[in-house]
Formats: sequence, C-alpha cells, structure tokens
Amino acid sequence: MGERRVKERERVRLSIQDRLVPGTTLRERYDNARRYGFEAIELSQQPFDDAEIALREHIPISAICGGYRGWLIDPDPEKIREARKDLAHLVSLAGELGTGCVVVPIWGRTRNLPNIGTGRARDADELIFVEGMRGLASRAERAGAKLYVEPINRYQNDLCVTIADALRLRERIGSAAVFVMGDVFHMNIEEADLGAALESAGEWLAYLHLADSQRLEPGRGHLDLAPAFAA
Repeated sequence: MGERRVKERERVRLSIQDRLVPGTTLRERYDNARRYGFEAIELSQQPFDDAEIALREHIPISAICGGYRGWLIDPDPEKIREARKDLAHLVSLAGELGTGCVVVPIWGRTRNLPNIGTGRARDADELIFVEGMRGLASRAERAGAKLYVEPINRYQNDLCVTIADALRLRERIGSAAVFVMGDVFHMNIEEADLGAALESAGEWLAYLHLADSQRLEPGRGHLDLAPAFAA
C-alpha cells in the first residue's frame, strides 16, 4: 500500500497491511514492518482498538481499511445503518491519526452474477451510497480525515468497478475530503491500462493498494506493475 500526498506528488509513503506482518501486538507488527522497509501500517483487523493504540504509541497509520459492520449499500437497511455508524467512528479516529478510511460500496454483491445482487436497482444503490458518503464526508471535513473510494472488480460489486466510476462518484458526493484510490489486483481485471487509469485520477488519486495477479506480494505473479509505478 502506498499513500500519495496529493500536493507532494513526488512523496510516496510505503506501508503494509497489519494482517500481513508477524507480531502479536500492533507495536510488534509495526516494528517488524519497519525492519522490512515500510514506513507505516494499514489497519484492517481490529481498527477501533488498534487506532487507539496507534494514537497512544505514536504508530504511523497509512489508512483504515475495513473492520466495520455491514456495507453502505447492504441489502439489509439495518446493516446500512451499522456501516454508517461504524464508519463515522472510524473517520473520527482517522482524523486524529492524520489519515483516511478506505470505502467500498459493498463486497460480494453484484448483478453481474446470478442471485447475489442487492435486490435494488443500480440507480437506487448509487443514491444510497452517495447519501451515506455525503454524511461521512461532512464528518471527515470536520475531523481532518480523508475518504478513499476504492473500485473493486465486477465479481465483487457492480457500482464502483473502475477508476472512472470512483471519479464520477467522488464528483457526485461533492466533498474535498473524498478521494479515489486504486488496487492493482482489481485494476488488472477492469482497466485496459494501469498507468493511464491512475493518471486519469489526477490530483484526486490519494492511495494505492499493490498486489500481484493472484493477490500475493508484487513479484510473485505475472502482473506488470511498471505502468502503475510510472504513473
């Protein structure tokens, strides 16, 4: 994972997700990550508790990714409320940490495969997502946090699949706290040109997940990452 500071495009901070680093505590995982050459940790396993630990122990956090209940376009309205509530809390923590939260509309629900859609029309899902994100964006603006809209592939969702989708949703949400991010594993499925897709995001590209073709670390698969790094 790399965090790009938008106004300092030459500065990229390299981080790694907490679940990928050995250690029984956040401090141990961060210390190991530093030994491997990473500058920060991405929280994903127990972000509520670990964010508090990071604040106390001054551990740099690149982003908060997951760890909340439900989804912003969950088929169950109660799960939508839970997702909004949990994400609001995580946004506040991200503000204290000086970082952002990765957000996807949903995972594992798509109209591209039989019988696993949300049960709503796509336009209805988009409206629910945008409304939820506007509330979170207002909180992010007050907290000094960022929201990173992540496109994921067509087999896991059908609302935000490409960088172009994320840019369109970001514009519709209409907040300076909302940015887009890429994940080259998903982009390898959906984008014709990794570099061109990332460049199209311009100043709104703020974060990037790196993985190879089979979701292992770069260099273990067949994905050519040179265009992404060049962008």
